[in-house]
Amino acid sequence: MIDYEKGEGLSDEDSEEAMVVIADDPVTFEEAVKSKTWRNAMEREMEAIEKNKTWDLIDLPTGVKPIGVKWIFKTKLKENGEIDKFKARLVAKGYAQQYGVDYTEVFAPVAKMDTIRIILSTTAQYGWTIF
Repeated sequence: MIDYEKGEGLSDEDSEEAMVVIADDPVTFEEAVKSKTWRNAMEREMEAIEKNKTWDLIDLPTGVKPIGVKWIFKTKLKENGEIDKFKARLVAKGYAQQYGVDYTEVFAPVAKMDTIRIILSTTAQYGWTIF
């Protein structure tokens, strides 16, 4: 894999090779950790998690099963198709939880206000009915 943070300075031939690499973003941590580019992306993600105080580290209570995590890797492109950045996200495997065993609270995702405004303006523009 090419170790570039961005696609700047690549020859045309290398750019084409990088585009092929994009289709092969790592699927596992083991694949990603072999590349300095992806290790840097993971480090940036961990720094962001700490900076934003996304979680608090606590001792695991006795008899409680921890929720697993998974790394997701994605090469982000600019509008012109050049590599913009390599993005790594650490996500919780919430799908593995069982009601009454692992959790009792329900997560309800909330839409951003911009999304709601777009839906409302589109609805008004076309005279649609909101149910």
